[in-house]
Amino acid sequence: MAVVLDYLQNLALANWVRSSPSLFAYSTVLAAHAVGLGIVVGLSTLIALRLLGVAPGIPLTGLRQLYSIIWIGFVINLVSGLLLFIAEANTMATMVAFLVKILFVILGMIVAELLKRFYFKDLASVQAGVVTRVGRNLAIISLVCWYIALIAGRLTAYPDMVNGWLHLKWG
Repeated sequence: MAVVLDYLQNLALANWVRSSPSLFAYSTVLAAHAVGLGIVVGLSTLIALRLLGVAPGIPLTGLRQLYSIIWIGFVINLVSGLLLFIAEANTMATMVAFLVKILFVILGMIVAELLKRFYFKDLASVQAGVVTRVGRNLAIISLVCWYIALIAGRLTAYPDMVNGWLHLKWG
């Protein structure tokens, strides 16, 4: 595994992202990651909160269409995230916060697909504005997944602090 991580981190592209003074290197990749994150987490939050009863004036029927935009945001995050990962592959691959983030991003996207397939496929309930128990439960799980991913992702900037917490807890 270390050989693969070394290979990735030593790619010319990784070096460019990590070290280039160009505005189009790290800063733009990080900005793209933030935009993708805003799309995915923002729209997922909008859908989940609506399913939990917030803003009942927003019709449920239009929310299913937001999933194609969520997937666009996810692709932006995937590409920018891979670029950020290869720039620091050795560090990221062993960081607990990063691994937690990836786990909850995967779970968040699975929950998004489950909502789309199992709740929004029931057109009669959606058109009637009825939110099923499955819809509410998946909405809660979605919020938990995305906000754990968001917090864990932010904590990747503070590996020493996180390692300190883990050492105190499980030292």
